[in-house]
Amino acid sequence: MAGMVTENGVWTAADRIRARPAPPGGTKERVSVRTVRRELGGGSFGDIARELRKWKDREDYRPAIERADLPEAFERRLTVIGRELLELARVEAARAGLADFVGAEDCRAAARDLLDEALDRVDLLEERVAALQVELDRVRAVGTQAGGAAPPVSAAGEADSLAQGRAGPGFVDTAHGLKLAREANDFWGQVRDAVEAAVRQRGPMAVHPLLRALPTRLKQEGERAGFPLTEAWLRYHLLRLVQDGNGLTLVGHRFGLAEPEPDVAATPEPPLAEAVAAMGKRPFWRLFMREVHALLARGGAQTAEGILGGLDPELVAATGRFQRITPRLLRWKLRQRIAERRPFEELPDERFAALVGEAPWDGESPAEAPAARAG
Repeated sequence: MAGMVTENGVWTAADRIRARPAPPGGTKERVSVRTVRRELGGGSFGDIARELRKWKDREDYRPAIERADLPEAFERRLTVIGRELLELARVEAARAGLADFVGAEDCRAAARDLLDEALDRVDLLEERVAALQVELDRVRAVGTQAGGAAPPVSAAGEADSLAQGRAGPGFVDTAHGLKLAREANDFWGQVRDAVEAAVRQRGPMAVHPLLRALPTRLKQEGERAGFPLTEAWLRYHLLRLVQDGNGLTLVGHRFGLAEPEPDVAATPEPPLAEAVAAMGKRPFWRLFMREVHALLARGGAQTAEGILGGLDPELVAATGRFQRITPRLLRWKLRQRIAERRPFEELPDERFAALVGEAPWDGESPAEAPAARAG
């Protein structure tokens, strides 16, 4: 009979083990397959495990809490808290998974949009090729009726036909292709100029606001010429300009003006005093705060007194044209720019640090996110 396992026997043994108090200086015995089998004096591990699982579900057995020998009310509260934490963890995991799914869906949707627009463009070009083929067949038919079979036209013969004002069959395709290429180059050149003008006026911009900032005339011209201005096509051409180094750069998801390459043969810049003398108040303080940011980016966090000591003395002296700089005034200017989300940070000990992005700060634009603290 020792090896016979019944539901009642397993549950009774589990109740006895659970009811025993903890020994002095020890912890309560855990209700497990091993301890129940020992209590029964034998039995199949599989049979005991099956019946014991039912008992644990019925009794809501929490060994980690019960072995601590806590008051019953406290045990119940811990059990409730544990369940709430588990449910919260499940909700957060589901939310994170949903966010990843939505992000992936957005990327796929953007790719589908670009593909659809590319296929539309292909359809348009195929229609133009078909129209050109019809026109070419018509020209060849006219030539055949006028003088029998149309002779093959060589490159030299085609050049002669062009010089005499007569278009050979191959020249029709070539001329129209060159015309389309010139129109495309001219149009996208105008788009690039308009984008650079908008970025120069407003700072780095994402594709959506850039598209809205472009002149309506330019968008209408693109529609007429067969180059529709959409976000997908604009992003594609701007990325090509960035890749080719044509005056634009990509900072995060926004397009901005690329820094010009240094010209070693250029005329040296005038002395700082002369440059500052020609500046207005706003450009001067933009230059001043840019130098402050560069100093903090190189040397790490400093107090206002340390910053003034590390700047060019000529630049510090030049502030007298507008408002002589002092540590108190510098702290005020830095805090004002922090409030405006410029790339500075104030530390608890009245030191200031520079937040460094991928490109040098221009003295005015808001901080790029995320940005790292220098030093």
